[in-house]
Amino acid sequence: MAKNDNAHSLRLTDSLDRNAGHEAAVEFAGQYPLSKSANIEKKFQWAQAACQYLEERFDADAIVRIRKDCRCNDGKSIAAKLLKYLNKSDSIVAFVNTFNQNETFASLVYLSDNRLLFCYPECYCACVKRVPEELSRTWCYCTLGNAEGIFREVFQKDVKVSLLESIKSGGERCAIEVQW
Repeated sequence: MAKNDNAHSLRLTDSLDRNAGHEAAVEFAGQYPLSKSANIEKKFQWAQAACQYLEERFDADAIVRIRKDCRCNDGKSIAAKLLKYLNKSDSIVAFVNTFNQNETFASLVYLSDNRLLFCYPECYCACVKRVPEELSRTWCYCTLGNAEGIFREVFQKDVKVSLLESIKSGGERCAIEVQW
């Protein structure tokens, strides 16, 4: 039996367990194991299969919930950077401008005093970024969990996040709308 010890696979299996039930998690892990020694092509193929599995079994809201809960990190280091700029700013516009003047890993676009875009100029997903092929948008919903955690920490309130564009699904950037 193939090993299923890759961090991406374990996170997705755990998210399925929490959001869709133990049976779905066991089924997925059994059908789509991924070893931590998998090469980039194997990881990409596994991600494609994971998207297909989710899309065949769950509605759009459930897919977003499952993938949001499958984020790679808690975003605390990014939140700390953002907080540094927010605390030095007297408005959201000043915050956005200061962040954009000092950071290149992401950018912010001001939409209103309680709405902005959080954008990545490239795909940062270790599982799929090095394969030039496109992938279902389903894969990219994990970034919503990341953004939600980051901006909940930054603004100290619940936020609503929406994926408007993703590089792996054909977009020019990854763009997440954040509302608070």
